[in-house]
Amino acid sequence: MTRLQAATDTFRELALIYTALLLASAGLLMHFEDLDFGTALYWAATTATSTGYGDISPKSPEGRLVAVTLMHLSIFVVAPLIVVRLVDRLNMDRDAFTHEEQVHILEGIARIEARLDALEKSRKD
Repeated sequence: MTRLQAATDTFRELALIYTALLLASAGLLMHFEDLDFGTALYWAATTATSTGYGDISPKSPEGRLVAVTLMHLSIFVVAPLIVVRLVDRLNMDRDAFTHEEQVHILEGIARIEARLDALEKSRKD
């Protein structure tokens, strides 16, 4: 399992990454555009979801850089990770044996083989 896959294995981890992205973007925009945190967070949420109502838009070059970065990260990083996790959950083989079940089955087969060997040996004697 790759580091990225391990770091985004659950929807909780993805939600934390997405929340951190929104909070960081809001904090940066708040700093660069002199906005209150609520307004900056609203902007980050609408921008990250590609809704972008246009009521708030960055004016400074730094604010625009934050906007472009947020747009690209949310569309090309966060959204695909969510889709991949959904597809993984749908494709998961629910009938597959766990490691413990496989070990239990192998131990059972070994016991059966040992009993068959004992029976065959006793018939030969």
